[in-house]
Amino acid sequence: MNTTQSTRKSKSKPSWPPILAREYPSGKTAFQIAVMVDGQRIRETFKTRAEAETRAQEIRAMRQREGAAAFTLPMEHRVEAAKSLDKLRQYNATIAEAVDYYVKHVLIYRNAPTVREIVTKLVDEKQKANKRPATLIELKHRLGHFANVFGDRRLSEITGDELSPWIQVVGKSPFSQRNYRKKLIQLWRYGIRKKWCVENVAEETERPELDETVPGILTAEQCTRLLEHAPDFDMMPYCALGLFCGVRTDELSRLTWPNVNLAGRTVTIGPKVAKKRRQRIIPLDGTAMAWLTPYAKRAGPVVDPRNQRKRFDDWRAAAGIKAWPDNALRHSFGSYHLAAYGDEIKTAMLMGHRNADILHQHYKALVTKADAERFWALRPAGGAAEKIVPIRSVNA
Repeated sequence: MNTTQSTRKSKSKPSWPPILAREYPSGKTAFQIAVMVDGQRIRETFKTRAEAETRAQEIRAMRQREGAAAFTLPMEHRVEAAKSLDKLRQYNATIAEAVDYYVKHVLIYRNAPTVREIVTKLVDEKQKANKRPATLIELKHRLGHFANVFGDRRLSEITGDELSPWIQVVGKSPFSQRNYRKKLIQLWRYGIRKKWCVENVAEETERPELDETVPGILTAEQCTRLLEHAPDFDMMPYCALGLFCGVRTDELSRLTWPNVNLAGRTVTIGPKVAKKRRQRIIPLDGTAMAWLTPYAKRAGPVVDPRNQRKRFDDWRAAAGIKAWPDNALRHSFGSYHLAAYGDEIKTAMLMGHRNADILHQHYKALVTKADAERFWALRPAGGAAEKIVPIRSVNA
């Protein structure tokens, strides 16, 4: 073969990557491909030239498809990419899609505070926002339980599938589970606002269904016994304003005598007292006036806070009431007022409800018209042998 033929033959064959023949002392010949990968020379050895040529063709094709950048990756990274593709194949997803999602949902939140730190920040913010002490206590209590389990993690790392079983375990009843779920939703909303996570996974959890409950109320006979024993335990203002004005228990603890206007026959539940911080003015009818007037003061709290819990328990025991329904005085007011006057809108307004539907659902038909007349006719005896004298007129 002359020089010209040899030159033409060599030019007709690709020169990259080079295939080198190596003879070993045993007499065997092997064929190597040498390529530069990430600044390092990597050699792949084959038994035959045909195998080396096949591999060389694959490398050339890869270079054409992906460019030289593919060869800057170390071998271990290429192996890792191959394994990742295998994992993603069942989801019909690409590495690029997986990386984009991870960057968006995880990496940008890598420096976000932990759950424990966020709970502290949220409670501090609510305290500065002048939230009620009871609200802060509940927030600390429920989110404190959550921080005990998930405190070292970040919001972006936690899934809804993790939250659901935790809510079911920590909440002893559907009502409790719902309250825990509400606080978690509040926590994630705070995290989204602070850009510590992108989505509220707490909202993905199932909302527990609650059975409809009927408010517990006191009978006219039980109310009579409470009124009879109230003076013995300094509980008359508490009893009268709860029973005949529908003031909430926690509102009574904040109410002061300057807000009770006997001359104007009104009680003002101001923003600092009202549960929803919405002022309402409650008229004092004849029944409320009769019980409140002898105990009115110029200043100070309406309910003496000293030993208030013990006085309440002793008062209830003296009246012979073992089971005390939640907010029993207020719920009794709602039921007896609605039965007596049949005005859902007015009753709702006096109780501080914006929607009268709640009265129709929970209070209507709990007591009869006759029961309501007996209730609103209760009056102090005024020195007679009896402690309480009922009168006939509901509107007195």
